[in-house]
Amino acid sequence: MDAAVSVSYVSAWTVVAVTREYGRIGVDAVPADAGGLERVLPGETDARDWARAEAVLKADARGLTVDPAYVSVREDADRWWATVIEHPGGRHATAEWCGWDLDGPEGVVAAVAIA
Repeated sequence: MDAAVSVSYVSAWTVVAVTREYGRIGVDAVPADAGGLERVLPGETDARDWARAEAVLKADARGLTVDPAYVSVREDADRWWATVIEHPGGRHATAEWCGWDLDGPEGVVAAVAIA
């Protein structure tokens, strides 16, 4: 079986996620103090929201060709779940993604998503 790999770069760090158990994986890492994200994501948002959305879009294999605002995330006790809304008016969603927030270096937040 082949491995799925995702890479993210932030500051002087490279974050890599690899899996042989799942067909797709996405990882994203961003500065914890990243600003201006409210222009891209709806409502009150922070770097954690961005890392989750981009991890999902990387796992989805379409990346930022899809508006990150179309990633809908709901939290669970030890993980989060996300869907990409294909038709925002009709609320049609694609596959569900499972994700976790990662412990990163100081000043960095990161998230990983799998199908």
